[in-house]
Amino acid sequence: MTINNGKVNKAIDVWRELNLSQEDVIAYQSRLKYILDEEAKLEDVKHMAEQKGIEETKEEIANNLLVNNMDIDFISKITGLFMERIEEIKERLIQNNGDQQR
Repeated sequence: MTINNGKVNKAIDVWRELNLSQEDVIAYQSRLKYILDEEAKLEDVKHMAEQKGIEETKEEIANNLLVNNMDIDFISKITGLFMERIEEIKERLIQNNGDQQR
């Protein structure tokens, strides 16, 4: 006979935990901590990758707007990039154009 009652299953789990030795509890908690730490690391990496993608997209938009001779102040408002960063992108464009003309 299979028990499908959630409360009964929970009670069985609690009973099993109560019957664990101290070493088993420590091992269980250590493993749980490791798993939670790894999940947190993955979330951090995911967040950083998303932020990097957003920044790269903003820079690509700024690049395209600069190619079309848009005002730096306007580009800053549209992309949220600092004017200094847009100036850096503009300098890179100028250098790349100079390199291509040689």
